Amino acid sequence: MTTMIAEPVSLRNRSQDWRWVGIFLLVSALLGLGLMVIPAYWVMAALIGLVALGYLALNPDKVFYLAIFTIPFTDRVRVLPISFSLNELVILYCAVVCFLHMVLRRRWASLRTGLDAWLVVLTIMFFLAGYFSESDSGLLGFFKIFEGIIMYYLAVWLIRTHQITRATVIKALLITTLSQALLGIFQSLTGIGANFHSNRGYLGYLGLGSSSVWHGRGTTWHFNTLGNFLATNLLIFMPIYLYLVKRKKWGLFLGGIIMLGLITTYSRGSLLGLASGVIFFLAAVQSDWKRAILFVGAFILLVMPVVLFFSNSSYVETVGFNDRLYIWQVPIAAITSSDKAFWLGSGLNSYSVAAWPYIPAWVPPEQFQNWFAHNFYLLTVVEVGVIGAIIFFGFLIWLWIDTWRKYKMWHGFMSVYSLSISVALVTVFFVSIFDHTFAAPHFKVFLFLILGLLYVKRPSNGQRFQVES
Repeated sequence: MTTMIAEPVSLRNRSQDWRWVGIFLLVSALLGLGLMVIPAYWVMAALIGLVALGYLALNPDKVFYLAIFTIPFTDRVRVLPISFSLNELVILYCAVVCFLHMVLRRRWASLRTGLDAWLVVLTIMFFLAGYFSESDSGLLGFFKIFEGIIMYYLAVWLIRTHQITRATVIKALLITTLSQALLGIFQSLTGIGANFHSNRGYLGYLGLGSSSVWHGRGTTWHFNTLGNFLATNLLIFMPIYLYLVKRKKWGLFLGGIIMLGLITTYSRGSLLGLASGVIFFLAAVQSDWKRAILFVGAFILLVMPVVLFFSNSSYVETVGFNDRLYIWQVPIAAITSSDKAFWLGSGLNSYSVAAWPYIPAWVPPEQFQNWFAHNFYLLTVVEVGVIGAIIFFGFLIWLWIDTWRKYKMWHGFMSVYSLSISVALVTVFFVSIFDHTFAAPHFKVFLFLILGLLYVKRPSNGQRFQVES
């Protein structure tokens, strides 16, 4: 009896073994044929790439973490009429993998959140702005923005199916921020990988070294982009560090690296944005208005000597065509060129079409990019008009009010994290006066990612976490 039962099992195992041998021989034959027409290093790269894609296909959480890590990878690759970044490819692959897992493995979860109505309105608005854009790449601009909404619902689905947690997402974002800060510091110290050089060196103005420095930019296309990314994340992590992290010395060390990375971008707007967020945070966490005035006043007195010192130097000077007030005349001229441009805008990705004709004639074409809006509000009005700008910035204002309300009403992590987003939004509002970094698609991805961690769950009722103690 035992022999009769064991024999079929043995035969079945042998059959499976021969199947794997056949697959191995087939793959080996294909690789051998490939080596006859393709260089060996390309064949090996393709093999490694296929193995990596296969591993990621089996682990959607790993793809999602990779999507977070590649958010600051803003360099674009152009293929015929379209361009894309590494982050966009990873988000697309993550969406496909998650959809297949949802269908094939029946990992269903409700995607309803408190932001759904807003996201529907924003999707319709940006689609219309892309479809009717005066630029040929208007719809491409819509898809780039829509990636942020995809990232939002991917976070919601992965958390609700218990494949990731909010803590692991925050850790992934911290690792991303630290890696960008370290790369920026390296670029600033060595010049390797940096693409901008100026006389903004702080030590030079103090007489302790040269004022000639390289600006760290990480994997972003501009040092301001890295500076604003680091400043926003530093403000998000600050409340979490103060009220939730137990290993204070380790957290302080990591925060110091991010701060040094921010300093070595030599982005003036990012430092001012960080200061605005810190001032708001110091006022927000106090128990009464007298303590708020005391702490904010102490901070201002602390930084004022530094501000006054550098305000009397060439550090704050903007050379020639980079003068913001002069540049803003160009988008304002485009906005007021017609009633349609004023109310509805010229469409997504249309800034060069709408605004370039109003650049002064003495500016050579190779310097047109230096005349970009340098103002998130004006750029938004150029693309989606006054109506679209009211909707979009109304959404951001509503977010700030809602996160502030959640900070006051909720407790524990939800209260602290709501405060983090509220503080970060203050910096977005402030920096956007002098820069258009937050108009970029990767910011939309970053914004909706951090919002997904907040709106994925509703905490139980209870007294709010006493962050002022």
